[in-house]
Formats: sequence, C-alpha cells, structure tokens
Amino acid sequence: MAYAAVVSLVQILKLHLQSDQFPVKPLHDKFSSLQSSLERIYPVPKRSKDHADKLEIDIRDAAYEAQDLIESWQIRSSESEEIPSQDLQELISKLDRIADSAKGVVDSIGHRTDQDPQKGELLSEEALSTKSTYSSKRGRIVGQEKDFQKIKDLLLGGKEQLQFIPISGLPGIGKTTLARSLYDDEDMEQKKFFQVRSWVTVSQESRPGDILSKLLSSIEIVGQSRDATDSIKKMGDRASEDSAAQLGVNLHQRLFNVKYFIVIDDMWDLKVWNEVSNYLPDNKNGSRILLTTRIAEVAKKVNPHIQHEMEPLNEKDSWILLCDKAFEDGICPPHLEEVGKKISEHCDGLPLSLTVVGGLLSQKTKKVEDWEFVKEDIYAAVESADRKENRYLEILSLSYNHLPGRLKGCFLYMGAFPEDSEILASKLIKLWVTEGFLTTPPTSHSLEQVARHSLNELIDRNLISRRRITSDSQIKTCGVHDSLRALAVDESRKQRFFFSRYRYVQDLPEGSDRLRRLSVHKNVLMCLENVYNSTISIKSARTLLYAGPHHHHPFPFPLTFDLLRVLDALTLYFIEFPKEVVELIHLRYLSLTYNGKIPSSVSNLRNLQVLIVRQYPKIIFLGASILPVEIWNMPQLRHLLFTESNLPSLSGIEIDANNSVLLGNLQSLSDVHAACCNENVLRHVPNLRKLGTWVEEPSAVHLCLNQLEKLESFKFIVLNPIPNPENDFLPKLVSQKH
Repeated sequence: MAYAAVVSLVQILKLHLQSDQFPVKPLHDKFSSLQSSLERIYPVPKRSKDHADKLEIDIRDAAYEAQDLIESWQIRSSESEEIPSQDLQELISKLDRIADSAKGVVDSIGHRTDQDPQKGELLSEEALSTKSTYSSKRGRIVGQEKDFQKIKDLLLGGKEQLQFIPISGLPGIGKTTLARSLYDDEDMEQKKFFQVRSWVTVSQESRPGDILSKLLSSIEIVGQSRDATDSIKKMGDRASEDSAAQLGVNLHQRLFNVKYFIVIDDMWDLKVWNEVSNYLPDNKNGSRILLTTRIAEVAKKVNPHIQHEMEPLNEKDSWILLCDKAFEDGICPPHLEEVGKKISEHCDGLPLSLTVVGGLLSQKTKKVEDWEFVKEDIYAAVESADRKENRYLEILSLSYNHLPGRLKGCFLYMGAFPEDSEILASKLIKLWVTEGFLTTPPTSHSLEQVARHSLNELIDRNLISRRRITSDSQIKTCGVHDSLRALAVDESRKQRFFFSRYRYVQDLPEGSDRLRRLSVHKNVLMCLENVYNSTISIKSARTLLYAGPHHHHPFPFPLTFDLLRVLDALTLYFIEFPKEVVELIHLRYLSLTYNGKIPSSVSNLRNLQVLIVRQYPKIIFLGASILPVEIWNMPQLRHLLFTESNLPSLSGIEIDANNSVLLGNLQSLSDVHAACCNENVLRHVPNLRKLGTWVEEPSAVHLCLNQLEKLESFKFIVLNPIPNPENDFLPKLVSQKH
C-alpha cells in the first residue's frame, strides 16, 4: 500500500536529516512530494483506477527500495565500509520518472473538493479533540422487525425439546445483525427464560474442536456480569489444545440439565455441524440453538421443519437504512433525496451494502455533485460485477477505494487477524503507531490519539464494528464483517501489504521474497514448523504476527527475520528468552509469553517503543522486578506492559542534568506495584496516560498521581482481597474529567 509505505519511509528519513552520516535529503524531498501527490488523487474515480493502481505500485516499490537502501547503509556504516552513491543516484532518477507519472494521474483526475478537510489526509486540532462515543441508534435493525418477532417467538415458545433454528440467506443480508439483536434482547438476558448463553462465530477453516473450544470460552451465566464468568472462559482457553472429543464432553457436562441458548454464527460445513451437535444435550427444558448460514443445504439439514430464509430489504426500508447510516439524525435533506434514492436502489436491498455506502456518504459533503460522484462510481461498480450476486463485493471495494490514504493501511491491517477475531482496540492502536504509517499530527496530540481517531473514523464508515465498549463508552474491542475482512485480505494480497498463513499447507505467493508483513493464524506445532521452513527465506519481512490461539508448549524455533520492526509473539511460550531478539536493532514492537526475567541486553533495542511480557502460568515476583535496570535507558519506550511486578530501582542510574526525564515518551505502564509510584519514579514518566498498579492485600497506599497531568486511566488491583478492609489512598484520589 503506497501511502503507508511512503509515510513510514518519510518518518525514517526525518530521523537522519540532521545527520551527515547518510545523504537522505534528496530522498526525503522527493518522497514528501510523492506523498502529497497520493493525497490529491483520493478518491479515485473508477475510470482512472487502473492508472492510479499502477502509480501506487511504482511508488510502493520505490519506497521499499529506499528503505532497503538506508538499512544497507546502516550495516555498512557499522562495519566502517564506504557508502556507494550509485544506488542512490539510480533511485533518484527512478523517482523523477515516477513524479512525472504522478503529475499526469493527478491532472487527469482533477482537483476534487468532495471531502471535508477534517476527514481527508490532514487532521485538525478539533477533529483530534472530539471524543467519539458509542451510539445505540447505529445498532438498530431496519426492515427485519417481522423476522425478529417470528424467531423470538420460536426461541421463547414451542416445544420443550431442544430445537435448532436456522437462519439462511445471502452474504451481507443481515443474518448476523438479526441474530445479535435477538441475543442482546433484554428477554434473552433474563434468568426466567435461559440460565446459560453462548455465542460463537465460525469461519470456513473452523474444525469441530475450534468451535467446541469457543463455545466453552464464551459461556455466560445469565444474570451475572461478564467478569463473573471469567473462570468458565479460562476453562475453555486452557482446554483449547484438548482433543475435540474431550472438549465435547466438557461442553456436554457444562450444559447438561440447564436451560441454554446458543448462537452459532455463519456455519459452513454440514459435517462439522454434525460433530458439534452431538455434544449439545437435549434437556427437554426449552433450550434453543440459533444457527446462521449462507448455505441453504446446511439450513435444511439442521432442521428440515423450521427454516427462516431472509429476503433483501424492500425499496422503502433500504432508503430508511441508508439514511440511518448517512445522517446523524437519519433524515435526508430534500436536495439529496433524488440522487440518494438512486444510490439506495443499486445496493440490491442488502443491509451490508447499504450500511457501508451509508458510512461512505456520511463522510462526504452535502453537495449534490459529491453524491453524484459516488452514484456514478456505484453504477460502474455494479456494471463491472461478473454476476448479480457479486455486486455487493464491488460496492464494498468501492468503499475501500474512497478511503483517504491515511486510513487504507489501517483497514488492510484487519485482514492480518483470523476471521471473526475480537481485537483489542489498544493493541491495534499500538501496532498502527509502531508500523509508522500514521501521519504525525501538527498539534500537541500523540500518535496514539491519531490512531484512535483513525479507528473511530473506520467505525463511522461502518468498515469496522464495535464489539465491546468501556465504562465511559469508548471502544474496547472491535471486529470486521467476514466479507469486509475478505476484501482486506484480497487487497493486501494484491498490494503485498500482508500475507496471512491460515492453513497447515499453504504455498507462498508470487514475489514472496519482497513481502513486508506476515501473519500466522494456526499456532500448533505442526503448523509452526511448516511455517518456519517455508518462510525462512523471506528476509524482507518487517512485521511478524502470531495471531492464532495461545500456544502453551515451548516455541522451539529461532526468530530469524533480521529486519523486523514488529514482532507480536504474545501467543507463543518461551522457556528461555530468545537471544536472537535482542539483535533485531530495528525492532519497535515486542510482545511474548515468558516466565523469567528480561535480560539486560534488551536495552540493545534502541528503537523499541512497545514491550509486552505475559506470564503463563502467572508468576509474581514479590519485591523483585522482571525488568532489568537498563529499561530506564530506553527513552523511545511508549508502552510497557507486564504481569504484576516491581519497577527496577533507579539507584545507580546516571541521569543527564540536561535531560532529567528518563522515559518521557512513555504513554502506558502496567502492572506495577503501587509502592513504585513514588515521586522520584513518576517524575521520570511525566506523560503517562494509562497506569495500572497492584498490591498484595488492602493497606495504606501512597501514590503521587498529581505529578501525572496527562493521566486518563488508572487501574488498581488487590491480589488477595480481604472482606471489609479497604485501601486507604494517601493522598485521597479525586476523579477529574479531561
């Protein structure tokens, strides 16, 4: 993806501008100019897409070539070798030719004013300062009220025997939305109807064991909070590597003799369903299974007598849904009705298409010519579809093409995670920041705030969905519709943005020697070995994500991608700290599961911004720290997260009189013993926004939080709570709204 590659490169070049060591100014100036050109060609009309795509490929490849060149200079410099100028001159000549092509593409498209400046490439102070909150209106169903009531009656009435209720229909027709509306209905959350509930989403690659494990992990006891059922969830997590038969027995025992309600969303394979259904007991107490599928044959076999096939929305409901997504109040201005209804008609009554197009229109100005521009693109997209049932795919692709360049890389990143993943927003934000493809704000705001704003923009465009919300109505976890994820995966493949390994046996794509990002979805030994053997040749990888389930056996392979900037290995378990990691001098993001102390050599990672260490099983070093004292000499750190421990002592640390703050970039710190939060420590982390602390048992706690003027979130944990005694905070804590 050209824009992400250029922004990331320009940031690297800026670091070397003040140095005489590398001659980077010509590269910085030319790539900055190309960045400006890319910003001017979005959105690309469909008639010009081929030329724009060719330009993007040329710019992306040139950016990768420049990054490789700089890194080769760094190696030569460290070995006191002379830096050759021929490669630089050849690259500059290539950039001149690309700049001419860029000018031609920009001129052919023409200057457009269809976007609010705040929503284009540059973010204003006002945009970044606006706090987005969850609106329940956005989740309401439209045109499915009769479907809702019919299925609700089946769930709450009828026979006492266990019943399977299948919902079928085209992709994007609203099956999951309807099922979620039923699952979240207040009657379904009352103990008088059901005692236990569970929701599981299935992927095409899911096996019976995967589904059974997810069912165990997602069980909720009706009437209790999510936290109250954590022990059940952990049972499913721990059992994730058991055999399917053992998982089935565990599930059967958990559901036996209770009235349960289970949703299995997006079932693909009848054979898989038959194996899973064997473990769902018929307690003859009114338990119900609601199943969604896009395959009519699966629905018929699940229940030959009861099936609910969903139909597209009619013209009236399509228009209501489009307006609901395009306008804050759901009301279309009269001057946009004619063009808006034509757009609505071409969405074929599919709620997903209407929702995504509505999100696109919500970001446009309210000028007729700008909506006409979208209408013409939708007409062209629909006409280009090879089959009528594939029109929605072209419309989804159109919504991606209309994204500003600064959001495209963020959206494509969603394809790196397994289908139907529930992704922590905080993790996604850290990854986007360390990848380097977010534009630096021209204000006092942090890159994390830019990332959160980008996430909220993609949610407003209905390309990413909220899953869970925090107590102050901020997004906690998110996900993406499987059709939109398929779009992200397909575009990532075309643009060599990400390659995801999701099968045990899977060939590498053409041009794999130039891949920049890899994601592994199957964290089992046979897959990891296969992945290791087939990807060891990809020396160009800068990102490696292990995105599958937690792998509780020791990871036996070396991590030999020398140019890595992002290594997310939190789902892998290491008995010994991987020595090769501390040689990854470009590393910015490191997460892993490891039970020992972090070696002092981690301080060799001078560019590290994120360090996350998980322990499994959890081991708490009372009165000690898993971190080396050298952690205080890593000024680039922005996030430091680990299982409950102490911070290393500051004694013996040399502090420069001209720079008395050691970790001035640190944004979040968790979980550190409360005793460490004294005045001397906190003055070295003045820009903390999130702080997590803990104590062994209730006691008097001395905290100096008044030094942290930017603090937004504070967490306090008592490991061994005792009834009645309370923690006495000194001084008293007072909540303030920012």
